Parts: sequence; structure tokens; C-alpha cells
Amino acid sequence: MKTIICTTPIDHLKGLKKNLKKRGRLIYKPNIKKKELKKTLEKNKKINIIFCNPNRQGYILDKEILQNSSVKLINTASTGLNHINQNDCKKLGIKILSLTKDIKLIRKLPSTSELSFGLMINLQRNIFQSFKSVTNKKWDYTPFIGQELSSLTIGIIGLGRLGNFMAKYSKAFGMKVFYYDPFKNSKNCKKTNLKRLFKISDVISIHAHVTDETRYMINKKILRLARKKPIIINTSRGELVNEKDIIWGLKNKKISGYGADVIEKEFVDIKKSPIIKNINKYNIIITPHIGGMTYQGQERAYSYAINKIKNKLLF
Repeated sequence: MKTIICTTPIDHLKGLKKNLKKRGRLIYKPNIKKKELKKTLEKNKKINIIFCNPNRQGYILDKEILQNSSVKLINTASTGLNHINQNDCKKLGIKILSLTKDIKLIRKLPSTSELSFGLMINLQRNIFQSFKSVTNKKWDYTPFIGQELSSLTIGIIGLGRLGNFMAKYSKAFGMKVFYYDPFKNSKNCKKTNLKRLFKISDVISIHAHVTDETRYMINKKILRLARKKPIIINTSRGELVNEKDIIWGLKNKKISGYGADVIEKEFVDIKKSPIIKNINKYNIIITPHIGGMTYQGQERAYSYAINKIKNKLLF
């Protein structure tokens, strides 16, 4: 008999808890903290599956939590895996299921790109900054004059599923679209290298995976090449940018804004993030990893992930 501990909220999604109960005995702990999870897994040796999602977790599933447990499978309703220590799981013999390679499913999930586009409009039209001004009883448009999207060039880093959605939305608004992706080719927008992308773009939107090659790919060296004071949008992973260098870019007017749904330390301590520390000092908008958090997207992704827990033994 499988015993599943669910560490992510699913009450708001119709029928998912019932579906999860079909896969085994369910322990529902949607807001469980790290110490409590560790203690629960050590005490209840019947728990052999963790069903999770990174957005509300706030810590990494690692050796410290898992080593004295009976967990054999971690099933995450996400494409990203930076909330799970994969090396620790491999050493402990714990299998990981994710949505990373489920191409047919994730092609139908545009939610994160929609947020990217929203952040871009917000920064270009100074929506949040002007809202804050009005809350301070000021009624003056002059500091918040923006630009029409059709006059701008967007540079997209990573032309996978989300990058393609972003390109499609941008073209629909009349933007010139360029992209940088060593592994993709497209007939619908123009390919260029990363250096030129920063020289010609008014907006840079990041849609890449974290690898040894892409970690901190947006840094002071590349920001120095920016000629048009672009805004940067990052709804992918915090580790793709050097956050200290982003603040340097804002301070030295190399970039004019930063819109993000992710930070590097979101599974450790967000207070340590340079972005969080400077959030009120510069033109920054940040959301708490809500990119994939739409009812439609969650229902599709979570249902698909739950159905991966077959009735047959997985371990």
C-alpha cells in the first residue's frame, strides 16, 4: 500500500485530492515546514511517496530531510527541479518524477509566458510605480510616461515552449522579435547571438533552463553591452542572472527595470536576495513564483502528475 504525503495545496483544484487518494493513503500537509516534514518522515515509515510543487515549498528536499525516511518516490508537478537535491536522491535510491520531458502536456501550458508579458507591460508603462504614487495621494503622470510596444524590439533568450509563446504575444503587439538559442531555429523571428541581443533590444525576456553554461549568464559583462537601457524579464530561474549585477545595472542605468517571478534564494532565505533588498530602491517588480499558477494550468499539470503514480509498484 502506497502512503503519499502531499506538501502542496490542492484544495482549490476540483477533484485532485480525490484522484490522489485513489493512488494510495493520503496525508495532506500543504504548508508543512522543513523541520516538521523531516520529523514526520522519520516517525511515519509508511510514507513512501512525496507529492510536491516548488512554489510554496520554501526549502530543498535533500539528504537532511530524506535520509532517515522510507521515501522511495518524489513526484513533483513541475518542470523545474531546483527544489529537489537530485544528487542526494540518487544516493538514497529515491526516484524523481517530474513534468520536464512531458512535451505534449507542457506545450499546452502558456501561463508563465502570460505573466512574462504582463511584467513587460507593467514595467514599460510604469503601472506599479504610478500606482504607488497615487497611493501617496499624488496625481501626476509626468514621471510615468511609457512607450508603445510596437515601437520596441524584444530579445528572447531561449526559444523553447515559453520563449515561443512570448515571441507570439510580442509579434501580435507589433514588436520586433529577435532571439538567442544555440539549439533552436525559427522561421518566425530572427536569430542572433547574446551580445548583439543586448545591443539591439529594448526588452530582454529570459526563458532558459539552468545549466553549467547558463548559470549567471546575465552578468555585469553582458549588461555593459546594453545600449538601449532595456528592461529584463525573468520568469525562468533566479540562477540565470547574477542578482548583484542586476542591481549594479539598475544603479548605473545600464538597464531601466527588472521584472521577475523567481529569485536565486527562494528555497533558502529570500531576505538574502539582492533583488529583495533593493525592491523599493529601483524599478523592480517581483512576484512569488506565480508563473504557472493559474487554475487551468494547475489542473492540467497536477492531474497529469498524479496520474503518473500508477497502481502498479513504482519502486
